[in-house]
This record gives sequence, structure tokens and C-alpha cells, in this order.
Amino acid sequence: MASWEGTTFRTGRILLFLFGCVVVAGIVGFRYLADLSWVDALFYTFTTLTTVGFEAPPNLSEEGKLFTVLLLVVGIGIAGYAVAFFSQNVVVSGLLTALGKRRDKRVEAMREHWIICGLGRVGRNVAEIVFREEAPFVGIDRNEALAEAARRQGWMVLVGDAREEEILEAAGITRAAGLIVALDSDADNVYVLLTARSLNKNLRIIARAQDTQSVNVLYRAGADKVLNPLLAGAAAMARAALKPAVADFLEMASISKQLQLEFDAVRLAADNPLVGTSLQESPLKSRYNLLVVAVKAHGGEVLYNPPGTTVLASGDELVLLGEREKIASFRKELCTPVLAKEAPPLPMSRK
Repeated sequence: MASWEGTTFRTGRILLFLFGCVVVAGIVGFRYLADLSWVDALFYTFTTLTTVGFEAPPNLSEEGKLFTVLLLVVGIGIAGYAVAFFSQNVVVSGLLTALGKRRDKRVEAMREHWIICGLGRVGRNVAEIVFREEAPFVGIDRNEALAEAARRQGWMVLVGDAREEEILEAAGITRAAGLIVALDSDADNVYVLLTARSLNKNLRIIARAQDTQSVNVLYRAGADKVLNPLLAGAAAMARAALKPAVADFLEMASISKQLQLEFDAVRLAADNPLVGTSLQESPLKSRYNLLVVAVKAHGGEVLYNPPGTTVLASGDELVLLGEREKIASFRKELCTPVLAKEAPPLPMSRK
């Protein structure tokens, strides 16, 4: 379906084309039917269409009078419709902008949410996944049409420039858990990063990189994770060709919601009953049927695919895979979930 903005633009072009045709027809008609010069024909065409009311051309024939009547009916009709159309859309555009920039009470009440900057091709797909995950988020985009389309899906969206402190503050940057920057320009992404980091130093920031040379720049600007969609797509295609089993596993992980599976990370508090017990002694497998993918120690070292003899300590983070309801029960009964902003990228390995 064409966007509101695209439809408006095409309709405006058609109206301008039709009005131009009427003007040309009026000039040619007065030139030959009233035997006027080109300048006089232009003059009488515009005085007729604008209904200024100057006297008719001298020695106007019957054909010329009929032509003038036809020009008035067609020309004024098209001109009137064009004026009404453009006036209406100026008002609508202003209203959309005002609604987008107006503070939303729902946004003001949000805590630990995500802010997605840019609802273009990449940002919109990211927002759809976050929405399916039922994670609270606010979108920001300068395009009123994209914002309106997003609102129709039930998303909360603000219209504005994500590089401005005002719009980030309106989105609750100081209360947010994280920021996803998916603008089309790497320079704009860097600017948003610097602005956001100055407003919230504890924010977890995920950034999109258009150019591989911009990855390091985005990291230096304060991003916690930088992704290049082009490279990620190329890597996925290469895996599908050279390592199909790995590609199938990753695809299964990506559709885990459909299988009622999910990944989660939980941190063990000092008073957690699992502290001091080994994985094989814990109820993780027997009661909750959870797979421990990795254990991240309090010091930052990570043990992947830990053996059953691994003893859990205070401050350890467990990366789990299991049924959604089982993970929810485990978190409720034994653990405190790790906030997204507190879960830094895992290092390569622990020996």
C-alpha cells in the first residue's frame, strides 16, 4: 500500500500538470480565436482563471466566447480543487507534526524501555521484533508518514530529529534501559550516540553501521554494540552455504518464540539458594528443564557449555535456554532477571 506522503505527492503533481495544461490551452485559444498576441493571450488567460474581472478581449467571436466559458468552468474548477487540496495537506502535515512532538503521557510513565531512532527499512524491522517480544519501546522518526503508519500498529512514536536533546528527553532517555540507533547516515548515528550518552551514561546503546569503516567510530562514540546489516546478511548466506547445520541451529534460535523457547540471562544474588551448588545438583534441569548455555563469573570470565560439576557462585550470570513458562517460573522462584543495560557483551571464552 502506498504511503500517505507518496499518494499526496502524486496527486499534487497531477493537479499541477492539469492546471498547466489549462493555462497552455487558454493561451493558445486566445491567441488564435481572439487574434491576440502571445503576451495578451497570457494576460487574458490569467485574468480569466483568477476571475479578476478585466474586460473581455476586443472583437471576441462567438467561438471565442464559448471558449472563454469553457476555460472558466474547467480552469476555475481545477484551480479551486488544487488550492483546497494543498491547503488541506498543509494543515494535516502541521497536525501530524504537532501530535508527534506533543508529550505523550504514556511515554512519561515508561521506565526501563527501549528507544528506537529511525523507523526506516532497518529500524522498522527491529521495532517489529521488539514489539513481538513485548518489550516496551518508543520510536523516533522525522517522517510524519512513517510515524503515522507505526502508530496504526499500536506503537508509541514521536516525530522529530533524534539528534536533538529535546526529542530524546521527550522519549524518556534518562529512564530508558537502552537505545537502538538505526538512522540511514553513520554521521547522524554518531551524533545521536554522543547526545544520548551525554544524557544517560548507563544507557545500553546498539548502533547500525552503514559502512564498515564507521564501526570503530561508533564504538568510540559510545556504542555498546555495532552491527552492519549488510555484513550480517552476507555472513548468514555464507553460513547457509558452507555450514548448513550451524545456519539451521541459528534459524531455530531466531524463531524460538514460535517454539515457546527463549534465551534469558539471570544473575545470582548472594542469598540465592543456588549459590554453592553445582549445576548437576541444582534444579535447573530436573525441575525447570533449562539448558545452561554459559556461566559468566562475577570477575567477567565466561565458561561456555559448562560441565555439571561447575559450582555456582554469588554474582554469576547464567545464560539459559528453555521454555518460556519454565524460565518465568525459575526467575520468579529463585532469581532476579538481569536488566538489559547491565548485560555487557560476553567475552570470547574462559579456560
